[in-house]
Formats: sequence, structure tokens, C-alpha cells
Amino acid sequence: MKLTLSLRSLMTISLCLLTGSAFAQTTADSVAPSEPISASRATTQSTREQAYLRFLEARRLRSDAQRQQNQKLFDQAIAAYRDTIWLDPKSAEPRVDLGELYFFFRNDVASAEREALEALRLDPQCVGAHRLLARLSMALMKFSGTNKEEKEAAAQFNRALTAYEAVTRLDAGDAEAWALLSDLYQAKNDTPRYTHALERWASLPIPIDQAFYGWFTNQELTPDRAFAQLSQVYLAQGKKREAFDAARRAYEFNPENTQYAGNLIGILSEAQTVEQALKTYAQLSKSAPSAALEIGYGATLTRAARYAEAIERLRPLANSDPINPNVVSLLTTAQRRANQRAAAAETLKQALPKVEAAQRAGLVFEYAETLEELGRNEEALTQYEQLYDSLAQSGRVNERQLSLFGRVVSELARLHRRLGNNAKLQSLFTRTRKVTDEQTYFVERAQLEGLREEGKRREALDLVRATMRRAPQDKNLKLTEITLLAEEKRFRECEDLLLAMLESTPERASEDAIVQMVLSSVQLQAGNLNEAEKAARQALALDATNPSSTLQLASVLDRNRKNDEAEKLLRDLMQRAPDNATVLNNLGYALAERGEKLPEALALIERALTIEPLNGNFLDSLGWAQYKAGQFEQARTTLEKALVHARRNATIHEHLGDVFAQLGRPADARRAWEKALTLSLGENEIARLKGKLREPR
Repeated sequence: MKLTLSLRSLMTISLCLLTGSAFAQTTADSVAPSEPISASRATTQSTREQAYLRFLEARRLRSDAQRQQNQKLFDQAIAAYRDTIWLDPKSAEPRVDLGELYFFFRNDVASAEREALEALRLDPQCVGAHRLLARLSMALMKFSGTNKEEKEAAAQFNRALTAYEAVTRLDAGDAEAWALLSDLYQAKNDTPRYTHALERWASLPIPIDQAFYGWFTNQELTPDRAFAQLSQVYLAQGKKREAFDAARRAYEFNPENTQYAGNLIGILSEAQTVEQALKTYAQLSKSAPSAALEIGYGATLTRAARYAEAIERLRPLANSDPINPNVVSLLTTAQRRANQRAAAAETLKQALPKVEAAQRAGLVFEYAETLEELGRNEEALTQYEQLYDSLAQSGRVNERQLSLFGRVVSELARLHRRLGNNAKLQSLFTRTRKVTDEQTYFVERAQLEGLREEGKRREALDLVRATMRRAPQDKNLKLTEITLLAEEKRFRECEDLLLAMLESTPERASEDAIVQMVLSSVQLQAGNLNEAEKAARQALALDATNPSSTLQLASVLDRNRKNDEAEKLLRDLMQRAPDNATVLNNLGYALAERGEKLPEALALIERALTIEPLNGNFLDSLGWAQYKAGQFEQARTTLEKALVHARRNATIHEHLGDVFAQLGRPADARRAWEKALTLSLGENEIARLKGKLREPR
């Protein structure tokens, strides 16, 4: 099959490959067709010697033409190559050189293909001929546009693949061939060969001739690019050590490449523990420092709960690059978690005017959160409302901002409910429906939260089912329905629905893990501890990377009196994720519940609350640990604060009743237990509360 490229496409090749400038202006229409020279002519020793000398002259002319960008010298080079072939028609190499000039200079694709094929007929082991055919096919694929051209390109795909494979068999050190083979294998989803091609490319030095590859890919033919791709391939294969090594080599080749830095940072978070990653950062910050690496270093220090060090490393970056929203966000996160919320609020306030408007929204949300954590609710409300207005100002929320917009709606609805602003709440819902489409359920989610806070489970269930009729495939809505059914103690119905959701395929393992976690929670509520443990272990087996799987199993084990195993799971998880507030809280609460290691329990829960100070469950944990430590008045204050954020939590009411009993306030204790009884779902909890209410006080 002959190649046919558009005139414009061929001109692009000439300009980019041969001269690197606007010098080459010759088109296929301005030159006479190049007639083939027969290979059947007899030769003598004398003519072969003349041919060799003419061949050397042709190469000199070609080199001079490229260096001087001289069109006349190119024409002379072509003539010299044709003389060489006339004198020695059985020589393959001059035909390859001539074919390249036809293709790259004269845009004569047919003649270039003819010379390459004739060279291969004369010498099937001619590397240059195989390479030229591969390049011709790759060029056709690059410029295919119409359906006819695309069909031809599909055929050329296989020819390029075959030709480059021949090149690598004959010359295993050809970087261009391995690099473009990796692209072809990736397009075929041939992962083993794709990986092998990348590995061979990565092992080779940078070639001198990068012209064709540079034109075709607009990239440099350097091994760092192979290492960067290999790192992702290895990571997908679960080869974390190899992924890290490849990512590191790519980064060290060019530390200023932010994509390589981001790739390394991402792989470090998956391939190494927090402590291992910190050691790597410490080494690289000395041997191959960069601003991007320092950002990753600061983020990892925060994950390690080493907030003071994170702040020290991130503050200079924020000062030197005040318009970078990512740096500002990381710095203020570390400040908030170090319980320096006033400083975080000031950092955000100073940074917001400097950051570009298009990148400011996330920081405004963090500013509002920080103000709320400081108890400055009216200021927080103002920031949330201004952010809402900016996101909805065009009359329709940008799709890229939908996730953030949903969070803003949720926070505004929660604050309006807490402050009793019912009119503003309804206005929020009305406007939100106007600026989002019917497949967006921000209003319904906020309404569901409100109904559940008020204990209106039946209305909540009706609402979620009405929403599901608009989106029957939405799994989150289905799980919300199941959660509400569980609160109605319809456990068998929940289990049947959950089992029907399991897909049992490797591609859906993480989704199945979530279903198994919910199933475990339902079975735990039903008092089926062994079944709950089995489902939790299945969730962990499906997705060990999700901390929620470990947390669920630890909760079940704790309820099943397997305290040592539960504690070990939580401590191991805390070692891997020392900044995970839920892990800190759950371990602290488990210790407090058993009355063990109360100083450590208090410290763990307090750490969790520095991360999430408005979490009602965490405040309950702290109040209960204070109660266990005999700090009854502090416990009362803490638990009353917890009810501000989770007023329908049965456990908090029960704990507050226990505190009132210790403080000698039996009437208050009774009222708290009675409230807890109306909110309790579990049979054990109900029996325990009835026992407390029967006891004389």
C-alpha cells in the first residue's frame, strides 16, 4: 500500500525535520517525479569505487545543506545519491539516504517508500530501511483525518509496528524505535510489551538524532520520559518499589519538571509509609531540591502529624509564591491542625486578595471553615454566602465547580438550621434548584440531613426514594435508603438490598468493599456480631487501602470483646496514618470505654479534635474519657457542646445522663436518659437505658 499525505502535512514534516526553520519551501508540485533506478545493472570494482566516493560526497553535501539551510545543496545531494545508485545499484544504504531526502525535503512520499522497499529487497537486514518505512507509516497516522485516511492509518499502524520491531531486532540500542513501540503497544493495550519497550528505552543514552521523534511527539527523546511512564505502569501492577525507583529517576533527571515532581509525590504516598517517605524527602531535598518537592515534603509532614515542621517548611514557600493556592492551603491546613486557627485565618485573609479569582474559591471555603471553627459563625456564614454567590453568578454553576458548590450548599444549610434561619434555608433551596440541573441532588441531600437531625426517618425515607426514581442507578442514594431502613430496624430488608448490590468483579472491588462495610454496620446494629465481623473482614480483603475498612472491623471486634485485636488494628492504622482524626478518636474512645490508659486516651481524642473541632462524635469521646477520668464538670461542658453539633445522638445523651448522675443531679440525669431512649436503635442500648431509668436515684 502506498502512502499518501496531504501537501500541508508533508510541508510540516519538511520544515520540522530537515531544517528546523522556514527555509524549506519546496513542495511536491514544484519538483519533477524521481524516476527509479534499476538494480539489475552489472557493476565492476571500478564503478563500485566510484560509487563509494560519490556516496561520501552526497553525505557531505547533505550535511552542508542542513547546516547552511541551502536549497541548492540539497538538490546537489539528491543528484549525488542518484549517481551513487547508478554506479552501484545493488547497494542499499544510498537508497535509504535518498529516500529520506525525498520524504523530508522534496515531500515525495511515493519515491521515499519505493527507495525503502528496494533497499530492503537488496538487504533485508538494512536497519535504516526498516526505520524509514516505520517513519512513513507513523507520519500517515499522525495526519489521518478523513474516514478514508483513518482506515489507511489503521493499516499503517501494523506496518509501523512491524518495521520498528525489525529495527529493535537489528539494533537493540535504537531509542526512537523503543520509544515509539511503547506508544504502539500502549495503543494495543499490550501491557507486557509496552512495559518491556519502556524498560529498554529507559536503559538507553540520549540519541544524537532526535529530529523525527521530536517532530512526531513534540517531546524530547530522553530516558526520564520512559521512567515517568514506567512508574505508573509498575504502580498499576502493584510493584510499588519499582514504581518509586522509576519515579525517582525521572525526577532526578529533571527536578524542575513539575509533572515529574507531582508523579513522585503521588507515588511516595502510595508506595512508602509516612516515615519512609519523610526519609526520602529529606534525601532529595539535599540532592535534587525543587519548590514542588518542598510542597510534597510539607504535605507529608502534615500527614505525619508533625505540624510545626510542616509550617516551618511551608511558610517560606507561601511567602515566595503568595499566589499559589495549593501552598497556601497546605500551610493553613498545618496551622489548623496545630491548633493555630487564628493564624490560619489570618494567613487565608492575607492570601485571598493575591490569588487569582479563578483559583480563589477553594481558599474561601477553607477560610469560612476556619472562622466557624473559631466560633465566628456570622463571619463564616458571610463567607459561605459570598462564595455561593460567586459560584452561581452566571445563573448556572460551572460543572468543574459542582463538587465545591455542593459542599457550600451543605454548610449553608447546616448553619441556617443551627441559627434557626428557616426563611433563608428555604430561599437557599429555591435558588439552588435554579442554578443546578435536575440530576444534581444538593437540595435533597441537605433536606435529608435536616430530616434525620429532627428524627423524621419516615419523611427522609420518602424523600430519598423519590430522588432515587430520578436516578435509579445512583449507589449513594441506595446506600442512604439502606441506612434509613436500618434505623427503622428493617435489617433483613437491608441485607437483601446490600447483597444485590455486590458485583463481585475485580474492577468493582473498592465499590463492593463499601457495600460490605455498610452490611457489617447493619449486622452490628442487628446484634449479629459474627456476621458483622465476617462482612468487615471481607471489606478489608477487597480494599485494604481504605482506612474505613479497618475502622469498621476494629469497631466490630471491640463490640465482640476482641479488644486486643481491635486495638492492634487501630494502632497499626495510626502508624500508617497518624493524621487520621477518626483513627485517633476511635482508639482513644476504645481505651476510655475500657477504663485503660486514660491519659493516652485523652491525648488521642484531643489530637482528633484539633483536626475536627466541630465533630460531635469526637466531643462525645472526649467527654466520656473525662468522665472515666473523674473529671465530671469538664465532661458535662464537653458533652453539652457535643449536643450542639449532634443533638439527636443517643450516646451523647446517655453519657450526659451518666455525668449528671455523678454530679448529684438525678432529675437532669433522668431527662437525658429518657431522651437517649427515644433515640436509641440497638436492643442492648435500649435495655441498658431502661435499667438506668428503673434504678432509684
